Amino acid sequence: MRFLGGLERLLEKQITRKFVMSFLDIIVMTVLNNTPMYGYGVMAAIHKEFGVLLSPGTLYPLLHSLEERKLIEASRDGGKIVYQATSKGRQKFRGTLDTFSLAIQKVSSFIKEQNKEIVLPV
Repeated sequence: MRFLGGLERLLEKQITRKFVMSFLDIIVMTVLNNTPMYGYGVMAAIHKEFGVLLSPGTLYPLLHSLEERKLIEASRDGGKIVYQATSKGRQKFRGTLDTFSLAIQKVSSFIKEQNKEIVLPV
């Protein structure tokens, strides 16, 4: 039975990583929405919450893209760069979050409906 538990944990980690990577922009905006952070702080917050360790090569291009779209802004703090959501970013984030929540509910409902015979915790 321990073996099955290990497989379940591995599957959970894989699904969580896929989910985080698929919605990384929304997750990063969530992290930066209320708290300015260094890039390393963003990576640490995501790792702490989801157990997913991002590489700088994954995070920083996204941060630069969000900055180009004026959704976040970067400022220097000594030799480090601090990122924070702009007012435009917070406004766009609210709309995106509503759409995201509806999509998650729709997927969850579909899965539950298609698998009525299986008790799902979702």
